[in-house]
Amino acid sequence: MDRRPCAIEGELVAIKLAGRMEETLQAFAVRAACFIGELDRSFSEEFDGQDFSAVHLLAYLGEEPIGTVRIRWFESFAMPDRLAVMQRFRGHEVGRFLLERACALADSRGSKMLYMRVTPEQSGYFEKQGWLRLDEKPGLGGSLALVWPIGTADGEGDLDTTDAAELSARYERAGAASAPPALA
Repeated sequence: MDRRPCAIEGELVAIKLAGRMEETLQAFAVRAACFIGELDRSFSEEFDGQDFSAVHLLAYLGEEPIGTVRIRWFESFAMPDRLAVMQRFRGHEVGRFLLERACALADSRGSKMLYMRVTPEQSGYFEKQGWLRLDEKPGLGGSLALVWPIGTADGEGDLDTTDAAELSARYERAGAASAPPALA
């Protein structure tokens, strides 16, 4: 990932790891506005019981939370999901910026790659950023597996960790039932 700063109308976007309950609630509020309010998803679909075993990154413009991503931890990889950016701030690369920070955090914790599942409609957004598709056709819940190897500048490194079938099996064993939503 390219690690370029992100700015909106000259003001830098800041990324913060949610450490206090207030910050976690801000992440939930951004997700609720995007997924429940905007996409009409049910509460139980958006808040799936995985939130308190994950960490949340928040994007701020000044004091206002404008985006978030949840990161779940597995044996050798991290899984960013629930990527959401408030509608009026889309198109400014806030989603890219959040994913870059997720990658840096995962690297600092020893993860070898980022792994995510997205719908076929969402895959283009991530593939434009350099994510590599593991699945040729939709599998689990109609979703595709994408990876970003950690430790390579351009994401084109050798995927010598775990193959797609193993990652998907681990993901299924972890209790995931469908593709995590992304709205960036």
